[in-house]
Parts: sequence; C-alpha cells; structure tokens
Amino acid sequence: MNRDQHENGIVLTHPLSPSGDESRSDLPEELIVEILLRLPVRSLVQFKCICKSWKTLISDPKFVKRHLQISSAEPNLIHLFFSQLSEPQKIVSYPLKPLFQNILPPVNSSGMMKMKNQYWIIGSCNGLLCMYNRYHHCVKLRNPSIMFKSNKSPRAVSFEWMNILYGFGFDRVNDKYKVLLVVRNKNDPNQILTRVYTFGLDSWKTIPNFQITPTGPFSLLGKFVSGNLNWIAKKRVVSVSSSQIVILILSFDLEKETCKELLLPQHDGDKVYGHTLYVLSNCLGVCYETNKTHWVVWLMKEYGVVESWTKFMIIPLDKFNKPPAIVIPVFVLENGAVLLVNKYTSQFVLYDLNTGELDYSLDYSLKGISNFRHNLHICCESLVSL
Repeated sequence: MNRDQHENGIVLTHPLSPSGDESRSDLPEELIVEILLRLPVRSLVQFKCICKSWKTLISDPKFVKRHLQISSAEPNLIHLFFSQLSEPQKIVSYPLKPLFQNILPPVNSSGMMKMKNQYWIIGSCNGLLCMYNRYHHCVKLRNPSIMFKSNKSPRAVSFEWMNILYGFGFDRVNDKYKVLLVVRNKNDPNQILTRVYTFGLDSWKTIPNFQITPTGPFSLLGKFVSGNLNWIAKKRVVSVSSSQIVILILSFDLEKETCKELLLPQHDGDKVYGHTLYVLSNCLGVCYETNKTHWVVWLMKEYGVVESWTKFMIIPLDKFNKPPAIVIPVFVLENGAVLLVNKYTSQFVLYDLNTGELDYSLDYSLKGISNFRHNLHICCESLVSL
C-alpha cells in the first residue's frame, strides 16, 4: 500500500496536521481520517477552513463517498413545511431513529432551505433532493446539509402539458443524476410525452415508447431502487376471448434508458385493493389490502427477480385505527420495529414484527406539509454536490 493511501482507499496528498507545522501530527493519519469520517457534515464544512490538508481531504471524492456510506446508517426524515400558503416553503430535516423511542426529534435548523411554494420534492438520493417546479416543468438539486443548490434546468415542456409521472435517481454506471418526467397534452389527452433530464448535460431527451397508466395519485412518484425507477401501473391485456386489466410494476432503467415490466407477487386468487410501492432496507416493496380482511406487505429481496418476492408483514385490518390502504412502511430497525406513516394524516405508527402489535402511542406527526404524497422522503446527511 502506498504510504499516503489508507485502507479505506483515501489518498492523502499532505500530512493531516491542523497546526501550523504540517510535518507532524499527534495522532496517526489513519485515525484522523476515521474520526473525520464519522463527524456530522456541518462540522466537516467548518473543518475545511482549518488547514489546506483538511480541506483537500474532506473535498476528496473518495472521502465524500465513504462518509456517505457511514452516514446512511443514521437517516433523516425530510419534508417540505409551510404554515401559510403565502409563506415560502422550508426543507425541514429530522433524525429518524428517535421516533422509535417516541422522542420528539429536534429540527435540523441548520439545514433549512427556503423556496417558493411551487416546488415538490420528487426524490432523494445520496443526500441530494430533486426539486420539481410543477408550474414551469423544470428541476434543480439541493443538498440541505451543505446548503448546495444546482442551477435550474431548462423547461421540459411548455404550459399546455400536465404531469402524469415523475421520478429521480442515480445512474451509477455513468455517475449521473437523472429525472424522468411523463406529461399529457391538456388539449389532446391521447398525446403523451416522456422526457429525461441528466444533470450536468443541461438538456432534456425524449424517450419513445414509454406507455403507462398510473393506478392512482400515490403511484405518480417513481420509487428508486438498484438504478431503476418504478411505478405501479395498469395495463389492458387483450386475448381472443377476453380483455382484462392487469396491475403490474413498470420499471425504467436509468443507465440504459429503457423500460420493462415486473410482475407483482402472486396472491392466489385473493381480491386485492390499493397497491402501493415503497422502498424499505434498499428493497422494492408493495403493500395492499387482501379480501378486505388483511393488510399485506411484500419485499423484493433481489431486485428484478420475481421469485424473490417475500411476504414481510400481514396485519388484520381490525388492528388499524384508519384504513391501511393509506399507510406505508417508512423504516425498519434491526430489532424488528417498523415505522409506518399515514399518507393523509401524517401520523406515525409503530409495528413490532416479533409480536405483531401496532403502537399508536407516538405523540409526533408531521404538520404543515404541502401535498404530503410528494414531499416525505428518507435522506441522509452528505457532502455530495454535482
């Protein structure tokens, strides 16, 4: 191993001494790097001003990537907040894990960013939030942790188009962040256009042959997993003797910019209602009501492999205070505690995988959310920018 390259792959170009004497350090450089990797972003931003070597280290892409891997274990809940329509929206961040102890999480005021009320959050990835202007059909990125914001994209379409679907994710192969937008012509409902924007290229690209019919308002936002955006969609299947509507998952590969269909888990002839996609533990999931008696939650343990669908939870409907079709899983701990949230009331509920019990005693619910279905996201602190 090179003298200046440590086990985590980070290469040091200067000794890491914060003092005026850059030739010596009281601590081994490897230990300094490990300590810095575990500090919050706000501290690291301040430490970049201490000395040139620390600024170089903290700005190094390998350091940024390794710090992101570590900070992902302590995610935050991100949403948009406003108290009055006339006031600007704020991006508000809360640490997620205190909710499991029914502890009111402190607001991360240092990461607050204000913006006009015309924006939605349409996705989060690697600490970046993708903001979509629903009136002007343009996007930009923000990282509240480092107060970063990108330039606004050009318009995707003109005003005579209306939104159908959208999604945001990361093309790992090409190291690019991308947005997919599907719109319908207000004057001709049969005219549908699909466009993809790549941050850094500053242009929209039209994607042909992307046909999808969403199943409801909560299926508009694509769920990003393993380099793919995913939506619940319905498709008419016509045969010689019959015609029927099939519910499936439409997946869009951000690297290849192609789409494919994924089958939902088999439900053995049960009547199912209210399919909703979610992401839990980096796995794609789907939940729905079955036979109007139970709420069933599935996880696709290996993305794209239909045989990997695994039943994760099944809860009798009579245990819920509210209809479960409006409840989604948000986060799961290693001890089997699952945080659920009501998509309409913003109330949190805890479910214990070990006992099968629901806990409605959480005192905390999100207030003042504008258009909740677009604006609640799991995000981690990061040093990532474009």
